[in-house]
Amino acid sequence: MTNKTTIAAVVGLLAAGALLGWLIKGGKTESNTSQKAVAERQEPAVGVTEVVQQSLVSRMKVGGYVEPRQIVHLNAQGAGKVVYVYGREGQIVQPGQVVIGLDEDRQLAEYRTAWAKLSGEMSASQNAQVQLRNKLYGPTVSPMGGPGYDAYERMTVPFYNMMNRVAPFMGGSPMMPQSEQQFSVMALNQARADYERQQAALVATQGGIDHVESALRDRRSIAPFPAVILGKHVDLGDTVQPGQVLVDLADVNSLDLRLEVPARLVSELTPNSLIPVVLDGNVTVDAMVDQIFPAANSAQHTVTVKLALPPGVPAAPGMYAMALLPEPHAPGEVISAPVIPASALVYRGSLPSVFAVGADGKAELRVIRIGERQGDRVVVLSGLKAGDKVVKAPTEGMRSGSSLTGGQP
Repeated sequence: MTNKTTIAAVVGLLAAGALLGWLIKGGKTESNTSQKAVAERQEPAVGVTEVVQQSLVSRMKVGGYVEPRQIVHLNAQGAGKVVYVYGREGQIVQPGQVVIGLDEDRQLAEYRTAWAKLSGEMSASQNAQVQLRNKLYGPTVSPMGGPGYDAYERMTVPFYNMMNRVAPFMGGSPMMPQSEQQFSVMALNQARADYERQQAALVATQGGIDHVESALRDRRSIAPFPAVILGKHVDLGDTVQPGQVLVDLADVNSLDLRLEVPARLVSELTPNSLIPVVLDGNVTVDAMVDQIFPAANSAQHTVTVKLALPPGVPAAPGMYAMALLPEPHAPGEVISAPVIPASALVYRGSLPSVFAVGADGKAELRVIRIGERQGDRVVVLSGLKAGDKVVKAPTEGMRSGSSLTGGQP
């Protein structure tokens, strides 16, 4: 009985010790888990950046209009009636594609006449060539009398020429047999002149055909490069006159902003430099200075400047845009202002705002007034000062009072 009691007591003590050890270990584990959760809640959940003061370039706003870099106005080269019109405004045309076609009835009639004349001139030219060859290499046949007359000439002509040399007082020029007259210089020159005259007439007729072919080509208005139809000024059946504008084509993938810049600002511009441009819809892009005209407008005292807009911008020909041009300032003058990352901006309605870090470490929605963009940063005109802290990239659900360390407001 005593042994059983002793064994039971030992077992009870061991069980109590195991239970106590488990309770101690479990308490520590729970305590560590709780501390870890608190630490996680205290870790920053959003990025915060400090507002810095940055030196700026003073800029002046100059408005201008967007225009295509390549634009062409196709005019009528002759009078006629419109018999073909491709598409309408906004459609794309490819190089070599016919956009407007005029009737060709009169030109086709002239074309057939020119070819008929060419055929006749070719026949006349071949005949003149045969005549010249005959004069040079053909057989010598007496034009009258036949062989008997040739024998008579061979006897009498030499005797006459001999007597003419012995007695020059008889007068007269040396006699030439008719067979030799076929190879005389005068006869050869006449045959050669006839042949060359026919060759010239042949070339002139070919030139007439080229002229008619050119007139036929001018009856079609053809796109010179990939373009979009900006304006169509005629329709089927219209009668047009020489010089009348038929259609306007432009390459809308390459756009320029045309500005009339005050002369005092031109000295601050250099080719290929980047200028901030604000498009409709408050979209800001960097445009490159592409062309500065060499002369100023004497009436307005401005210089025309073209800025090349980057590809893919939300702009179209005729839209208004505003360029922020650098202004010259006095020597030693330094202009600075607070700047923030562009990603920190949020819009509540049309007002730009930021989430500033309040004294309690929580988010505070603050309306600000902004200036120009400089790369990925925005100038702050009012509402913030250097040293303030703002949320770098606010989330959609953030609001005033939100904790910036992951806790609840």
